[in-house]
Amino acid sequence: MKLKNATTLQDIAREAGVSAMTVSVVLNGTNSSTRVSHTTRTRVEKVAESLQYRPNGVARGLSRRRMNTLGVAAETDGNSVNLYFLEILNGILAACAVHGQNTTIFPVTNWQHDEKKLLQFCDGRIDGMLCISPMFSRSFAETLQNHTPFVTLHSDAALSLIPNLDADNESGAFAIVEYLIGQGHRRILHFAANPARSGGMLRLQGYRRALEAAGIVYDPSLVHVGEYTIDSGRLRMTTLLDRLGSDPLPTALFCANDAIAYGCMTVLAERGIRVPEQISVVGFDDSLLALMTVPPLTTVRQPLRRMGGRAVEILLQQIRLSLAPSPLITIPPPNIVNEVFDYEVLLRGSACPPLL
Repeated sequence: MKLKNATTLQDIAREAGVSAMTVSVVLNGTNSSTRVSHTTRTRVEKVAESLQYRPNGVARGLSRRRMNTLGVAAETDGNSVNLYFLEILNGILAACAVHGQNTTIFPVTNWQHDEKKLLQFCDGRIDGMLCISPMFSRSFAETLQNHTPFVTLHSDAALSLIPNLDADNESGAFAIVEYLIGQGHRRILHFAANPARSGGMLRLQGYRRALEAAGIVYDPSLVHVGEYTIDSGRLRMTTLLDRLGSDPLPTALFCANDAIAYGCMTVLAERGIRVPEQISVVGFDDSLLALMTVPPLTTVRQPLRRMGGRAVEILLQQIRLSLAPSPLITIPPPNIVNEVFDYEVLLRGSACPPLL
């Protein structure tokens, strides 16, 4: 079946006996010196309705310089669900609904390899972009900044003039390890994240500072580096248990995020090792995974949804500034927002004092 061609402004103009500019002023709110009477406006609207006219959203956006659409770029892994990303996205979507914004998601496979695609993604489709845990270079950040307004969350580099939102990673890690030490643990294993990521590095620093504050000598053999994934947690725990054999486990494990902890705890359960009786396990993030472990995970909460909502507010401010007409008098640029959100240690059932 052949589809009927979409109704155009020219079709409506011909039927209503007016110019296409008049139709555009009535239906699309086009800025023009053309004045339209109430009678003409009513006639144009009735003709548009009878012809089942639907405005072209892209064309309207271009004419107004706004698409009312925000982009969200985040690294995705086709092998697992990223609940950390989903928590932030929930906050973004809620804030976009409040502010009347649409949302388009761009899945990144590799930040460096996808730089050209990111620029194409910004080309006329969105007003600004939210980048979650980006790992692009400073030079690309400057290129992107000249292309479209954007805000980062958990950025791995301090980018000048780019607003960034993050959690207090170092202090949160210090607090959870200090809690374990207070419970009587001395041999505390750390399944760290990739040190190339600033959050992983800061959480390792918090772990080390807590040990030093308690007079416990840092043992690098107790630190195992990997990725922020369930599979990475499973792999590291399997490797550790195979290597230890019948040797005793450390009494506690601090995982750099909840996904790692979840992977570790599935392996421990498969091997018949009880949590927390034989080893206490704690995480970081308080994603949905923290409530899916058995027992529920003691962890550090960072307010991911609130951070996503706040990022939307900051991005909309950046967009409004970018669209403002250039003033005759130079005004100093606004202070760049770099917000650090506080943490909360949530005590659940996965940690207890070591058994003597």
